[in-house]
Formats: sequence, C-alpha cells, structure tokens
Amino acid sequence: MKGRTRRLSLGIALGVASQLAAIGLLLAAAWLIVRAAQHPPVLYLMVAIVAVRAFGIARAVLRYVERLLTHDVALSDATRTRVAVYQQLDRVAPRGLAGHRRGDVVSRVVTDVDRLQDRLLRLRMPWWTGLAAALVVVGVIGTIDLRSGFVVGAAVTVSAVAIRLAVPRLAARRGGGASAQAQGDLAAEVSHLVLAGPDLVAYGAGEQARAAAHRAVTTLAFAQKRGAGAAGLASALVLAVTGMAVAALAAWSAGLPVVVVGVVLLAPIALAEPLDAWGDAERRRPEVDAAAERLDALAGIPAPVHEPATPRPLPDVWDLSLADLAVGWDTTLVEGIDLDLPQGSAAAITGPSGTGKSTLALTLLKLVEPRSGTIRLGGVPVAELAGDDVRRRIGYLGQDDVVFDTTIRENLRIAAPTASDEELLRALDRAGLGAFVRALPDGLDTTVGERGGRLSGGERQRLCLARLLLADHRIVIVDEPTEHLDRPTADALMDDILALVPHRTVVVITHAPEVLARFGQVVTLGAEAVPAVTAATS
Repeated sequence: MKGRTRRLSLGIALGVASQLAAIGLLLAAAWLIVRAAQHPPVLYLMVAIVAVRAFGIARAVLRYVERLLTHDVALSDATRTRVAVYQQLDRVAPRGLAGHRRGDVVSRVVTDVDRLQDRLLRLRMPWWTGLAAALVVVGVIGTIDLRSGFVVGAAVTVSAVAIRLAVPRLAARRGGGASAQAQGDLAAEVSHLVLAGPDLVAYGAGEQARAAAHRAVTTLAFAQKRGAGAAGLASALVLAVTGMAVAALAAWSAGLPVVVVGVVLLAPIALAEPLDAWGDAERRRPEVDAAAERLDALAGIPAPVHEPATPRPLPDVWDLSLADLAVGWDTTLVEGIDLDLPQGSAAAITGPSGTGKSTLALTLLKLVEPRSGTIRLGGVPVAELAGDDVRRRIGYLGQDDVVFDTTIRENLRIAAPTASDEELLRALDRAGLGAFVRALPDGLDTTVGERGGRLSGGERQRLCLARLLLADHRIVIVDEPTEHLDRPTADALMDDILALVPHRTVVVITHAPEVLARFGQVVTLGAEAVPAVTAATS
C-alpha cells in the first residue's frame, strides 16, 4: 500500500503538471502573439518561444508518465477487487447465487469491476488535477490583476458547484445509474441465448429468446444515450460560464498592459478543458456508484455455511461418520442418515431423483449446512473445522464437472498449479487415461475444446477424475460417474475408481444397478415422506 500511495501521489503531481503545461502553452502562446505584434527585437521573444516549445513537449511527456502511474494503480486495484469478488463468490457458492443469472454474475465480475476503475481514473483524477490547476491559474491571473483573478475564480467556482450538484442527479434521472443493471441484464440474456441455443431451436423458442436479447440491447442503449446527454449539458454549462467570464474580462481589461490582455482573456478558455472533464466525471458517477452497489450486493449475501471463529486443526486420519444426519436447502430433503466409513473403504449412495443425493455430497463438503445431525471427519465434528480444510480432505466429482477450452495440462493444473508433467501423467494413469494422452500427437498440450467437446464422454470423465486425484484428496465422492457411458466404458471407469481403495475412501452416487452390485455398503435414500424421508442402510 505504501508503493500504491507513492505511485498515486506522483501520478497526481504529474497530472497537475500536465494540466498546467497545457494551460501554460495557451497562455504563453497568447503573450507571444500579442508581444510579437509589437515588433520587438527577436531576443525579447526568445524566452516565450522556448516556453511554448517546453510546454508543448512537457504536456505530452507528463501526461504519458501520469497515465502509466495512475493506470498501474487502477489496474492493481481492479485486480484486488476482482480477487475479492471471486472470494465472495467462493464464500456463497453454490447456494448463494440461486437468484442470480449466470450472465449477470459474469457482468459483475468483469464489467462492474472494470467500471470501478473509472472511480480513480475518470472521476477523482479529473477533479484533483483540475482543482489544482485552476487554483494555480487563478493565483497567476490574480497576481497580474486582482479583479480579473476574482472573475476567473468565480467562473471556476460556479462551474464546479453546478457540475457537482446538478450533473450526477441529472445523469441518474436520465438513466446513468441504470446502465450497470442493463449491462448485466444484457449479459444474462446473451449468455442464456448462447448456452441454451440448441435447446431453444429444438423447442421453437429461439425467436422469443432473441427478442428478449434485443430488448436488453435497446434498454442499455437508451440508458447510455440519456447518460451521455447529461455530459453534453455539462459541457454547455462550462461553455456558457466561460463565455460570460471572457466577456466580463474583456469589459474590465481596458486599463491592463496590452501584452497581458491576451493572457487574461484566454485564462477562462484555458480552464475549459479541465472544467469539461469534471462534467464527464460527474456523468459517470451514477454508473460507478451503481457498479459498486452491485458488487456490494454480492458481499451482502449470507454464507450458506457457518465457519467457526477458531477452527480446529484438520486431523491426520480421514475416517468419516454420519449420525442421524438430515440434509436439504430451505427444507429437509432426507433425514436419519447413518453411515460409518473407515479410511480406505468404499460405499455407494442411491435413491430416486430429487431425494438429496447430490445435496448430501455438498453437505459432506461443507458447502451446505446440515439440517440436523452430525458429520465427523477423523473423529472431529465437521462444524468445528474450516470449510477449506474439509474440502482439502474431501473431493467431489460431479456429473457435469467443468472442462475448460484449453489444454489437458492446464485443465489438470487447476487442481495443482505447480505440478510437473510427470505428476500430471501419474494422475492420468491412475484415472486410466495416461496411455491415451501419451498416444496423442500433442500429448498434454492437446486442446480439449469447449466443454471438452473433442473428448468422448468417458475420456472427459476420466480427465475430471485425474484432476480430482491430482488434488490429493483422501476421500473421493463421485456423482454418477457412469452416466451416458456405454457398458464397457462404464465398467472400465468403475474399475479405475475402485482401484483407489484402500489408498482413498471412495463414495459413489449412482442409480445404476450394475454399479451398486460392486459395493458391499449401500445407502438408499427413500422417497416416501414430505418434507422428510428416511434413509435405510444395507
């Protein structure tokens, strides 16, 4: 933070110097033109000529360095903000985002975080540099002629007060604050249209979805157009005040020396650029505030799981036991679950759809709070352990785990960023995919396509299993691993999963009778009662 403060302070100083160089260029040029019209010896003009050149060069150089420093600070702040947003998402997922559409969440992480950069670069910086430059100009003009200094100071004050009070309210009324929400709605509609495109076409709903996306585009364009109108009115205000100030100075400058009349008259015009930047800054204020509110809303979502203030250390053993456990989200889905899993054992969980099998898995991962009962890991209640520690010990492979459109290597390194190629191949071997990857022309550098589309279903599932194993979880929960696989592929995959025992504890969630037949311990979640059902263990 010390380095940030130092870079920001230097950036502000250079920004002020750049503004003063631009103003000095105009005023020095005005003095030079008026003085040259008097045909003095050229030596009398050398200082002004050099000053004009110096101001012209300095303006560009100072602005460039200022942008480097301030943008470095802004981008660093954006990185920290984006990481904080990811941490909030991690804190509340999976339960906390049920009311948010996928595209809107992406818009908050990307667009709203980027818009917060405007708070420093396009909101605060114009005010800081503009005010400092205005004070210097008013002081210089006041030194030349006190009455003219008052006129320029009054013009700056009127413009600043009017812009600060009127423009944000006008921009908010004209839809400036609504553009952030409109951007999120548009992202949600487009994301829905892209991800669900094949299904929408199959059911003849493509036109309705496209019409919804077009409405979102129209709403966003309307909000941005109305917000830009506020900036135009601010520019008109600055020009009007500047014109009145020039007229007043022209009327009162009769007694001034001729060579300074041009300097005095052009002073309000020289300040028009920083004053106009204030108007653009205030036009953005509702957008920046709305983006900050949308991000704060994520931070305000309550965590679905209570974290202990002082977590107990993670035990070295990893036997798992459930006693009279009830799981569910807002209501209880299943209760009375009793299960003892010594480390290195295996069990299967089955039952009709909707009875809470996946919810049970998420509860074991401490992603969902148990409705009642206890879960013990290595003899320690999970409620007394940190969630991150629990998830380091227990890993989960869902039915549709995400496979990213990148290489096999990078997909695996999500679990272990520093893993060597040898470690990656060993994990692939344990998942039964090592020989396949070695036979590929590009090996680990093979791209798998969007959602792993270049792999078969079994290969995709094995890749996800290798990633899970690479994270070195002691307890592995696999949800419907054989779904959509042909029988030989499913049998081979289950052989590799069960081969993890006794080095891992394996829990498989499945409907398949042929998979259940391979387990000596099966928990069947019933489906009779509402709101609660009973678990029977066989």
